[in-house]
Formats: sequence, C-alpha cells, structure tokens
Amino acid sequence: MTANTADPAQPSSSQPFSRPPAKLSGDWSAHIATTLDRLAFVLAGLDNRAWDAPSRCEQWRVRDVVGHLLWRLGSTNRELITSGLGATLTSALNPNAAIAKIAIELGDASEAELLSGLEELSADKMAGIGRSTVVELTEAVVHAYDITDALELPLRLSPRSTSAVALSRLRVGGRNAKITKKHSLRAIDAGWQIGNGPALDATAAEIIMHLFGRTRLNPDQ
Repeated sequence: MTANTADPAQPSSSQPFSRPPAKLSGDWSAHIATTLDRLAFVLAGLDNRAWDAPSRCEQWRVRDVVGHLLWRLGSTNRELITSGLGATLTSALNPNAAIAKIAIELGDASEAELLSGLEELSADKMAGIGRSTVVELTEAVVHAYDITDALELPLRLSPRSTSAVALSRLRVGGRNAKITKKHSLRAIDAGWQIGNGPALDATAAEIIMHLFGRTRLNPDQ
C-alpha cells in the first residue's frame, strides 16, 4: 500500500497537524466502547459471504476476529488464563495456535450471536466494566481495521483513539521506531502526526495497519 501524497480529495498537506498527547495511561473505556459500536454498525450490514471472508489477520475470517474480540475484551483475567491455558494444552503448547483456536471456535457462532455479543460488550465498556487500558483499546482498534480494511469498508474512528494506538505501538521500539526518525507519519483523515522529517501521509487506518505488520505504507519502509 502506497502512502497518499497528492490526492486532491484529501485535506491539503499544508493543513495543521497536531501531535497526540504523550499520556497513554488511564481509562479508555469510552473509546473502546465507541470503536466496538462503530464496528458493530458496519458488521450489521454484512451478508453471510462477507462474514466468512478473510480478514487482515492471517488465516482468520471476519467472524473469527469478532470471536477473538469477544474473548479478549469480554473475559475476566481469570477466564483469559483458564481458557488460554486449556487451548494451549490442546495446541501443541503453541500460544498463537491456542489464541487462533479460541477465535475460530467462538467465530463459528451465528452472525446474530456475534453481533449481539459485540453490542453487549460495547455497552459493558461504556459502563466501565472490565479492563480498559490502552492495551484493550489497541485490540479493539487494530482488529476493527483488520475487518474493515480487508473488506474495503470505511470505518471512521476517534483521532484520539487511533493516535494513541499508533503512539503505543511506536513506543515498543524496534523497526517501527526507526520510521519516525526518518519520517513524520501524518494521518490525513484524523489530523495527527507522529515523528520527524519528511511527511509520510496516509489515513489513520493505513498507518496502523502498517505499524502492526498488516500492510505496507511504502515499499521502502
């Protein structure tokens, strides 16, 4: 995927871009709830074929990603440990295979059940129930884009949410951190920028999909 540098339909690159707040701690429950609610709205319009389509998560269908969200964001810490351990023991002690196993099992529920579960989870998060750190926000945002980006459907999320997820990912360091030493990542549809140097313009979804290894902004990155 190539970054957008000259699309007249997008805001001018001369527009002001803000840098996201550095603080990522605190309660992100409302942002998580909004992300899940907007994803549920998109999912409500899908046909059966779209639910079974591949997502940006390798070998996961759209429905499997929803199943993962229900498990990852809707389970208590104890439930995560118990179910995760059980799946690991039946997956050759491979944690990634165990997570995929749970996602696929939950994803086999009906579309109505998955959608209802997502809506209930959104309501719980809005009520402040369960974990609500930037880690959970990241799960919600990245997996929401895993679905909508693969289906080429629009999903407009809060600029505060997307910038926090991008910043959190960059703070992990490694290869991603090097990007912002060479470029300024600018989300043309969200108005935020992170990094220094010549601008690399893209949508918030494109930037996040790049940072999490789903797609590439630029062949040189």
